[in-house]
Amino acid sequence: MSKNQIFFIEDEPQLLESIAQFLRDQGYQVDAFLNAELALKLLQTKIPDLVLADIKLPGIDGFEFFQEMKKNPAWANIPVIFITAFNDMKAMRAAKSIGIADYLTKPFDLDDLISRIQKFLA
Repeated sequence: MSKNQIFFIEDEPQLLESIAQFLRDQGYQVDAFLNAELALKLLQTKIPDLVLADIKLPGIDGFEFFQEMKKNPAWANIPVIFITAFNDMKAMRAAKSIGIADYLTKPFDLDDLISRIQKFLA
């Protein structure tokens, strides 16, 4: 069983908890956050192997969170997968252009999520 550390940032509490629990059931260590500020605070003391982040968040959005991560050399190479309801090519291209590892639109298949996570943690 994997012990990879994942940070998951999602502002919908039920979705946050259900996906976090699903990932834990798959053997991942998951820290779940309702906003990006809390994730940035924990990044000071704990470095995840991968970050899953919604784009539309209260306060700092997913794009701003990603830019903050890139400023710190200790976090700059952590893969970030955006999970979002934005199903438009413009947002997807913008995410890819700044270096987002992957982009998954809601609703999504849990097996697809796992395969994308495994691709970056292999």
